[in-house]
Amino acid sequence: MSQFPPALNYLLDSEDRARSYKESIDNNGGIVIAGINSKSWPKAVANLISIPTSARAPVVADFYRRHYWNRNQLGGVDTQDIADRILDQQVNGNNGVLVAQEAVNSLKPGTLEKDGRMGPLSLAAINAIEPEPMLDALRAARVEFYEAVLRLHPEDEKYRRGWMARAQR
Repeated sequence: MSQFPPALNYLLDSEDRARSYKESIDNNGGIVIAGINSKSWPKAVANLISIPTSARAPVVADFYRRHYWNRNQLGGVDTQDIADRILDQQVNGNNGVLVAQEAVNSLKPGTLEKDGRMGPLSLAAINAIEPEPMLDALRAARVEFYEAVLRLHPEDEKYRRGWMARAQR
């Protein structure tokens, strides 16, 4: 079974590589701390701002564990690398489970209903596929997600390089 600490490290390599837990301004002018933005999570960001930077790491970890890892049952994914990428996509695109379901269906068409919810059928299907083909399919599904975003929002082209690098890790 996959573990939260390595998945958090994988996520933070994109969200806060230096592990500084400092405030910065996000793409929409809001405040972001370790990938947690004030537009989506105003109370969480306000809480983080209220505590010293040196004390933020466990609060950030608890946030991601409660709101993303546990909620999406990612500890039930057998392969750590797969769980890491689902968590990363869930945080960055708010669709990691859906992308994983698309990856499964690309390898075994019609296996899963694409509903974006991690339940026993999704977990079983993800775990039933050999890790390397699943990782390749997951990377391809992530790339397709970002390509679709760029087709709908060409003004976001400036993010292509970063998004693609993240998707193909």
